[in-house]
Amino acid sequence: MAIRHQDESITSAAATTSDLRPTVLVFDSGVGGLSVYDEVRQLLPDLHYLYAFDNAGFPYGEKSETFIVDRVVAIVEAITRSYPLSLVIIACNTASTVSLPALRERFAFPVVGGGSGD
Repeated sequence: MAIRHQDESITSAAATTSDLRPTVLVFDSGVGGLSVYDEVRQLLPDLHYLYAFDNAGFPYGEKSETFIVDRVVAIVEAITRSYPLSLVIIACNTASTVSLPALRERFAFPVVGGGSGD
């Protein structure tokens, strides 16, 4: 599945499928979060998982905090239009550090980060 955001492609692939299980989104700016996805999936194998990465905005380390927050919130918002999320894991340290407060304010489901101190 590809989601369009501001005329740029954001790729999201469902790893498992079921409408009956809680849906967990693992998000990163690139593919580095796949190790987080693998670890979480091993610990909680019976959940429905989505992995999304922002290949159009990568790398985040060179972007402003405002850009990152606006972009990550918009991406999660776009995904929630297609999937009822139960949990979001921000596996990108940069995105986690700056966007968690805005995500937690905007969405009712839990949002956790992969950065230190989360």
